[in-house]
Amino acid sequence: MKHPHLTWFSLYWLGWIIAFLIPELYWLAVNSANTLSEEIWSVEGINLAQPFDFPMWTATHWAVALTVWALFLWLSLHFPFGLLR
Repeated sequence: MKHPHLTWFSLYWLGWIIAFLIPELYWLAVNSANTLSEEIWSVEGINLAQPFDFPMWTATHWAVALTVWALFLWLSLHFPFGLLR
């Protein structure tokens, strides 16, 4: 069995995740208006009162939604199963 090892690049990714989580968790506790979700929603112009009213979605909102869904689909196959490398 191969033993996992840390490289500078794996430490980079760990740092990247921590650098995201620290401000995100801070703003969730202090003022959720500054979270990544709120910033993206402000760019998209989504009506959060009716999020499933698809005809009201802007082109930007569709682009963000499709990109996120594609990323989640890829990650759900890539990380647990090693597929789509």
